[in-house]
Amino acid sequence: MDRERPGASDPDDRIPEAWIGQEVTIETTEALSSDLRASAPVYLEDVNERGVVMLVTRHRDHNRSSRYFYPWGVVGWIRLAEEDEKEGER
Repeated sequence: MDRERPGASDPDDRIPEAWIGQEVTIETTEALSSDLRASAPVYLEDVNERGVVMLVTRHRDHNRSSRYFYPWGVVGWIRLAEEDEKEGER
């Protein structure tokens, strides 16, 4: 699955692969786990042809995290968390 932006020539411009390791917001077509609903920080850990892996810092214990796999069939959208903050400032 090629998610390259039209006209993007630099491999680092591939989305969402370029966001690996960054905090993101994800919307799925199915109910999210309680960790994600609790607004815990969510980091994009991996992207492949089957879906995405999210690393979630637990809401109560910030020293522990959990991995969640979401197949592309349940992913509505993903965006950088900093983009959410910019929209909130407007």
